[in-house]
Amino acid sequence: MPSVTRNPSKRRSARRAAVVAGLLEVVEELLDAGELYTDISVERLITAAGISRSTFYVYFEDKGALLLALAEDVVAKLVDTASGWWELPPDATRQDVEQALRQIMEVYRAHDAMWQALVDAAAYDPNVRASFHEIVGLASSQLARHIREGQKAGSVRPDLDPRRTADWLTWMTERGHHQLAAGATKAELTKLAKAQSAIVWYTLYEGAPGRS
Repeated sequence: MPSVTRNPSKRRSARRAAVVAGLLEVVEELLDAGELYTDISVERLITAAGISRSTFYVYFEDKGALLLALAEDVVAKLVDTASGWWELPPDATRQDVEQALRQIMEVYRAHDAMWQALVDAAAYDPNVRASFHEIVGLASSQLARHIREGQKAGSVRPDLDPRRTADWLTWMTERGHHQLAAGATKAELTKLAKAQSAIVWYTLYEGAPGRS
């Protein structure tokens, strides 16, 4: 007869997920109101989320660890959406590229306060900084793969260095989102996506042998 006792590790994971969800709602509300993550105390967070201090420290070493946990969902959404660009077929058009980049911007725009907090924390918290660079590095490696595969298919210019080109485009995109897309209106996002797609198109695709 199977045991009816729930696995303790599953219970802990479920409890942690519930705590993270509650804190995410609190943090995003405060950030959207214009508060800085660095100025929000643990006491305010746990009071608003309705949890004890001991519960907080069971799951998070400090506010930096909490921020990384809160950012996981945002990062997952960004990576999933960005795959719409990385996985474009060789016959993708400039309009396809623009649409893919616009979708990435929309996801970023929906969570720009959280991303801002992550960027700010990376300046002083080595753990957050390492995780942030790992996130950007993952995006760059996926774009480099897209470039290499496109070069083989003839849809991407053969003279490009895949890794370094991907690094430039990825960091340019991250900074552009941070400086330009944050707080932008839908109309402005459309213009930004059009401008970025021109940069990407003429950098990667225009003049590729398979597009002649």
